[in-house]
Amino acid sequence: MKRYRKITVLLFLAVGCGLAATAQEAWDVDRCMSYAVKHNRTVKQRRLEADNYRLDRLKAIGSFLPGISASAGVQYNFGRSVDPETNIYNNVSTFNNSYAAEASMTLFRGGSLVNEVRRSKAALLLGKAALQEAQDNTALETFQAYIDALYYYGTIRLAEKKLAESDSLLYKTRRQEELGLKGRADVAQMEAQQATDAYNLTHQRNLYETAMLTLKQKMNYPAGDSLLLNTDILDIQTFESIRLTDEHPQDVLRIALSVNPTLRQSEMNKQVARMNRKIAWANVLPTISFYGGISSSYYKELHNHDYPDFKTQLDNNLGEYFGVTMSIPIFNRMSGSISLRQARNNYRIACEQYEAQKEELQKLVQQAVQDREGYLRESIQMEKKAASDSLAYHVTRRKYEEGLMTSLDVQNNAATWLESETLLLQSRLTYVMKCRLVDYYKGENIIKVKTEN
Repeated sequence: MKRYRKITVLLFLAVGCGLAATAQEAWDVDRCMSYAVKHNRTVKQRRLEADNYRLDRLKAIGSFLPGISASAGVQYNFGRSVDPETNIYNNVSTFNNSYAAEASMTLFRGGSLVNEVRRSKAALLLGKAALQEAQDNTALETFQAYIDALYYYGTIRLAEKKLAESDSLLYKTRRQEELGLKGRADVAQMEAQQATDAYNLTHQRNLYETAMLTLKQKMNYPAGDSLLLNTDILDIQTFESIRLTDEHPQDVLRIALSVNPTLRQSEMNKQVARMNRKIAWANVLPTISFYGGISSSYYKELHNHDYPDFKTQLDNNLGEYFGVTMSIPIFNRMSGSISLRQARNNYRIACEQYEAQKEELQKLVQQAVQDREGYLRESIQMEKKAASDSLAYHVTRRKYEEGLMTSLDVQNNAATWLESETLLLQSRLTYVMKCRLVDYYKGENIIKVKTEN
């Protein structure tokens, strides 16, 4: 009875594992990119840096508010000291207690307060652009790794198909040898081809495992966990409705110049440098501040109890004051003029970096548009070539079976067919990636559907 129970438990476990494996959901490229962005370390750092920029902006806005401080002091005097009531030296022990509160506010500081707010705003936008850039770069790198994994998955299917052809042809060749229609050399040639195809299949599987490991690393996905990819994109029906477009690179560039986060980051960096140059002028201009406050004190000789009480003294000694100060820099060891020149140079550097980034973006956009159209044309032509090579291979194989072709002819046609199928797979997948890249330059989200695990 116990034996039957164990068998039943094992059966349930086996069925449960089978159902779990069957129910494993395939990950499409958008889900992989979304997972990678969520778990990427650089993205997390950029998000924290953006929050620091936000806090810097609050700090800059707070510079317009007055600063308020309060102080309290307690002092015991033993020996010779000055009587605060008579200003005469005495030789008694005293107790002093003072209180003060002061508020101050900067009225003018060379315009640096306003420029610091503007700089903090530009820095905040720079931080957001840097965060977006990190997210987009992570998504694009994951997309590339996903395409590579799909490519090697496709080459595995082609290698399996090629090996099945070799197995079938080897079997028929052996049978024809038994019937006296083929020689031993033909069988040896087919055995060598079958061994080559088996090796190629093993090699492609190893490349696929390496590509999957790279994809998991880009996603920050646990290397030991299984990851099932959605391979629907490999179906030929995916490309049937695709046609050439007449989209001009300048149209895409016009949009990219306003939405690209890398260029936006360079633009905000130039804005920050411009504000820093204006703030540097504050070092050579006067600073005007307003201040005011109240103060009071309590005094008592320790061995003399004939003094007004604490509240009375605080009321009697209460004082109020206010004033305006102006600080004029006359000579600060040339640091003001040097800082001003450095800020001007930094602004010019930022301008050059912005122009260089704009030129680089123009090249990338033009290359992406051209690649998209080029790989589509390649896919169309390679599809025709693969169909022709397939037909040529099957005709050659039939003639070989009839004794009209040699085994070398079959191998050459099979190799040509496999190469065409592989190039077709590569051009199709590259075209898909270039389409997504062009859409990204046009301002669309690189992640179409955000689904997370």
